[in-house]
Amino acid sequence: MKKRIPDIRSQAALTMQLVTLHSRKATTTSLIVAEVFEKQHRNVLRDIEKLISDLPENSWLNFERREYVDDRGKTWPMFEMSRDGFSLLAMGFNGKKALEWKLKYMRAFSMMEQTLLNQQNLFWQEERQANKIGRRGEADMIMQFVEYAGRQGSINAKNYFVAFTNMTYRALFCSCAANPLPVRDMLDGMQLSFLSTAEYLIEAALKEGMQQGIYYKDIYQRVRDKVIVYAQQLPKDRLGKELVLQH
Repeated sequence: MKKRIPDIRSQAALTMQLVTLHSRKATTTSLIVAEVFEKQHRNVLRDIEKLISDLPENSWLNFERREYVDDRGKTWPMFEMSRDGFSLLAMGFNGKKALEWKLKYMRAFSMMEQTLLNQQNLFWQEERQANKIGRRGEADMIMQFVEYAGRQGSINAKNYFVAFTNMTYRALFCSCAANPLPVRDMLDGMQLSFLSTAEYLIEAALKEGMQQGIYYKDIYQRVRDKVIVYAQQLPKDRLGKELVLQH
């Protein structure tokens, strides 16, 4: 006899039974759906296959084919599905009890997605803190470059702090206009990692140029070219965020 999922009062405990995190997405499976809605798993598989055949191709990712091993060691097919995939499938489940489980599922997905968001926020905070440490290394090198440029006759060498910052943001994030905002606070974890790498390139290029005794304006141009080349290699869908900078 199939083991039934108990009617657990704790929504948190119920969430863990209904929805899990997989590849940083909240998902459930056809096995769990079949169990809580009291359906034969083969019928749930049939319904999902029918949905997939009727859906546009860009919706297929809501259903991922997987396998599971039963108590006898035999392998069987199943589906893993997102919140949207579950919603499409559950449209065909009718009755008062089915409605109750749909509501429980919606709450479970919401709680798990909030958990994922909290994890992403924590990751962002850790990235930001690590990025600040990297930024200090670049700032120290820019300070050395300011002194270096001053010795070579630059009367506006102190402006290189702003120049390097704005050049980097414009190269990475297509930013423009004049309005001082806390740009780093607007970036997600991946964008912060891109920025950290660019700042490391700047630090290394400045150090190399000064060690070679290159004229300060030529060093700046060399650094700018390196950052632009690096930015061109990054995925454009993560660099399209318009940010607002100081001139």
